[in-house]
Amino acid sequence: AMVTSVPTVKLNDGRSHPVVGYGTYKVGVVPASASSAVAAGTTATEAVNPADCVAKALELGYRFLDCAEFYANEKAVGEGIAASGVPREQ
Repeated sequence: AMVTSVPTVKLNDGRSHPVVGYGTYKVGVVPASASSAVAAGTTATEAVNPADCVAKALELGYRFLDCAEFYANEKAVGEGIAASGVPREQ
C-alpha cells in the first residue's frame, strides 16, 4: 500500500524534505544470509533489477532517494524513477 503522508523536516529555505529515505547503495543485490552461505559453502548473491527496486520504493511512498556517483547505478536509478510514473515535483 502506498504511503500518503511521510514525515518531513523544514529546510532553511522553507522547503520540506522527507526525513526517511531509500538508500540505493548496492540496490538490486540481495546477499545470501551468512548462515546459509556458510552451510552451502558459497557466498553467491541473487541479483534483482535495481530499476524495479527503485520503482517499488517510489510506489510505496518514498520520495527521498539517497544516491551517489560512487554507487555506479545512476542509470538503473533513473530508469526506476522514470518507470515509477511519480511526477518530478514529488
